[in-house]
Amino acid sequence: MSAPAADPAPPEAPAERGALPEVARPRAGLSGAAIAIGAGAAALLLFSVLDSRRRALSAPAVRPARADLIGVSQAPPPLFIPPIPRAAATPPLVPPSSPVAVVEVQPPRPAPGPPDISYAPAPPPAYLPTPEPAPPPRTSSGPILVVDTQARLAAEGAPTSGAANGQSAAQPGTAARSRAGSIANRATTVPQGTLIPAVLETAMNSTGAGFARALVQRDVHGFDGTRVLIPRGSRLIGEYASDTSPGQKRAFVTWTRLIRPDGVTIALQSPATDPVGVGGVRAKVNSHFFERFAGSILQTAMLIGGNLATRSVGDSVVIALPGSLPGAGATTQATQIPPTLSVRQGTSISVFVARDLDFTGVEAGR
Repeated sequence: MSAPAADPAPPEAPAERGALPEVARPRAGLSGAAIAIGAGAAALLLFSVLDSRRRALSAPAVRPARADLIGVSQAPPPLFIPPIPRAAATPPLVPPSSPVAVVEVQPPRPAPGPPDISYAPAPPPAYLPTPEPAPPPRTSSGPILVVDTQARLAAEGAPTSGAANGQSAAQPGTAARSRAGSIANRATTVPQGTLIPAVLETAMNSTGAGFARALVQRDVHGFDGTRVLIPRGSRLIGEYASDTSPGQKRAFVTWTRLIRPDGVTIALQSPATDPVGVGGVRAKVNSHFFERFAGSILQTAMLIGGNLATRSVGDSVVIALPGSLPGAGATTQATQIPPTLSVRQGTSISVFVARDLDFTGVEAGR
């Protein structure tokens, strides 16, 4: 069997050539003349509104009363002119019955001038020489000592030979000179300037004067170093004063005596130094700060407190004068308290030998 044939498509209608679509025309609006008239009317309305507001703002707040307007409109009253006063009539002149005598007035005489006074110069005072005072009368009957320095200078100025006596010759014209010499007994003499090391046995306090004691630490030999003249363990006796001054930090001790272990003693009169030779012994200083200034601080605080309590509200200045309170003199004395120096026992010191120490008398029999 064969398939059925498809239905043929209907024939298309022939298109019309040159056909255009139909479009609706726009609606007719307001014309330009109507728009211009409307804009002018709006402008006139806006101008009238603004002008009415301007006049309302510029008008006075209070209108004048009607009575005031009536009084202002009326004419002002006429001015009052006072009448002119009449001049008083002058009486007629009557001639005098008797003639008038005319008296001439003489001018006053000039006052006499001051008399001329001439001053004569005074003669110069006569100069009288002052007599020299007479020497006081001699009351003692003893002999008179006369020193002739010219003869001594002439004798010293003469050239001498230094080879004969071992002394150095001085230059001509020298008034004073030092002559060289040799140390006698060198083995038994401790020369000046030797440092003796020692240790304090007693403590020191400068509150009051007192004595001190020390022990020699090392043996001290004579000048040539052959003998021990001050053995270790020798005792030193000294004294110190209490007159310290502000700022002082060292205690000064004068060693007066040395005692050896064998009983030999010798006078020293030598000062104490520290181990390196600086004068004095370094001490602990008590400056008494609170004792010196506590009274001043208390008085100043009381004075400022009193001024603050009694001053007026508007016054911002507080003046505190020193010495304006009772007891200012006592405060001044308190500030003059000297410092106290303390040296502990066991402090290392040295003794600076101030003069030669000769042990010949005690060392000769040994």
